[in-house]
Amino acid sequence: MQENPPLKRTVFSETAFSKIALILSELLKRSQARLVVFADMNGYPIVHRGDIKAQSLSTLTALAAGSFAASGEIARLINNESRFRFIYQEGGVYHTYTCSVGEDYFLIVLFEKQVALGLIRLLTHQALLRISSYIKELQQTSEQAKSFLDYEFRDMLSRQLDDKLRVRSGS
Repeated sequence: MQENPPLKRTVFSETAFSKIALILSELLKRSQARLVVFADMNGYPIVHRGDIKAQSLSTLTALAAGSFAASGEIARLINNESRFRFIYQEGGVYHTYTCSVGEDYFLIVLFEKQVALGLIRLLTHQALLRISSYIKELQQTSEQAKSFLDYEFRDMLSRQLDDKLRVRSGS
């Protein structure tokens, strides 16, 4: 089995969390879904809208993450260039539509069988684009801040070392 690179951790501020939650709320309302969940590929639920018990939410996202991992291995076995981005599961009462959001996250939509899959796909795709764009923006901002802090730290360390060396050498 192929090793996956570690996830790039993005820390979501309250503002970012609220913005993603708003996108999920809109998706939930417009799609008539029962539940919408945004989670990371480790299976950790980040934001959800709709009704579900906390322990069921964790189980659902862990299983969905496992499903993505398994589908990634299937893609590799059949020489697909990339993993599958969408997983649709059809049940007697409820269906799930799960899609990757970049490399590190996924979105689960739980909906009743009366709701048209085409509607779910369309609205989920729109939400996916908005969330993906927002996450890229957050990651770029995070990288810029990290570069700035790295520069500031190096500069401060250099000045302090210079000061200490000057004091010791008696200049």
